[in-house]
Amino acid sequence: MTDVAPAGRERMSDVEALMWSLEADPHLSSTFANLTLFDRSPDHDRLRRRLWRATRVVPRLRRRVVAGPGLLTPSWEDDPAFDLDQHVRRVTLPDGSTDADARALAVELAGRPFDRDRPLWEFTIIDGLPDGRAAMVQKMHHTITDGEGGIRMSLEFIDLERDA
Repeated sequence: MTDVAPAGRERMSDVEALMWSLEADPHLSSTFANLTLFDRSPDHDRLRRRLWRATRVVPRLRRRVVAGPGLLTPSWEDDPAFDLDQHVRRVTLPDGSTDADARALAVELAGRPFDRDRPLWEFTIIDGLPDGRAAMVQKMHHTITDGEGGIRMSLEFIDLERDA
């Protein structure tokens, strides 16, 4: 029997399928996250536009995992209900919050399981840090990319230099 994805789907690679199946064990996770600190809150509309473009350049950001029948390898398919708002959120910490509070929230967000019926990534802007600063938690599943690839992808929508 050949392990081929049905029409309209892309079969997961063996490594991706391994990363996906590891999560059947409650002690294992194939999620990685990073916390980026900003000197001010990013322009939410601009970030959304860049992320929307990224979902066009990196199709995996619009795809969800679909189990194969029986023992067949899972595959990727476009999420027909893809909604950027399900993946890009903004929260504001209470007055008096510290960087430690942002880190604690990042740990909490990173530990939450993905909705396995949607594409496996989330970005959360955290406003309310001291001195008008902000942070962003970027969370992805290893089936989309590895940590290094995630950082390279981030460079597509984060400016390294401040606007004038």
